[in-house]
Amino acid sequence: MNAAAATHETSHSAHLEVTSWVQLLARATAPSAFSDFLTQWEKVIFSAILVALISFLAIFVSKGLKLIPDRRQTFAEILIGGLDEVVCGIISAKGRKYTPFLGSLFIYIFVSNMFGLIPLQNSIMAFITTTAPIAVFVFLYVQWTGIKENGILGYLYHLCGSPKDIVSWCLVVLMLPLHILGEFIKPVSLSFRLYGNIMAGHVLLAVFMMLGVQMLAPLHIPAGVPLHFPFLFLEMLVGTIQAFVFTLLSTVYIAMMLPHEHEEHETVTLN
Repeated sequence: MNAAAATHETSHSAHLEVTSWVQLLARATAPSAFSDFLTQWEKVIFSAILVALISFLAIFVSKGLKLIPDRRQTFAEILIGGLDEVVCGIISAKGRKYTPFLGSLFIYIFVSNMFGLIPLQNSIMAFITTTAPIAVFVFLYVQWTGIKENGILGYLYHLCGSPKDIVSWCLVVLMLPLHILGEFIKPVSLSFRLYGNIMAGHVLLAVFMMLGVQMLAPLHIPAGVPLHFPFLFLEMLVGTIQAFVFTLLSTVYIAMMLPHEHEEHETVTLN
């Protein structure tokens, strides 16, 4: 993680954050248009770096595929196979077509969380302006899947609670608003859960890094006691869990939108 912690004042409150190289460069070049650009577009810069990194890793792993896999191909097959098994275990075997989308979600969030633990880097998942659009995209994808798989009438029937008797139909006036509200609550919970856990980890690391610096401040040396080091392993665990939880919930939301009439006794077979 970054070597120094700084206090960042916002218009509403103050919170501790760990300094990134973009922030350091912005301070070094201030005041200037370039400094303002770095400050305003910090999240976009790290997003672009993350996309480039994942693209490079994907090209590197997929290049020169062999019948007898080497270590990198074996790792990729285990990762993709594991994600596919999770998705198909929840949705059924036909859920394999959703594995590319859900697997991409997991990889993107996981790599971002791990990337944020590298010195002078930052995790874009620590910003609500990143997690909210991802959650909204998942929401739109789930609704589109529901309409595509069920049709418009089937989709509306699902939102009504799939009534099958006179009592259920009488409750449609209550169930329909509740189901619609529930669909809109899902992206809110997804975005704030991911943002809150990753931001909390950044604040925790920043606090202990600042304490470590203050412990050696009387010696007037530009270093500190690495009190934050044990928490790096905790944040690796939290980052992995949050990526998995986000992907798992997204999978469940898709499964809930799919028709289930002929799936109750279906045997899941994986290739």
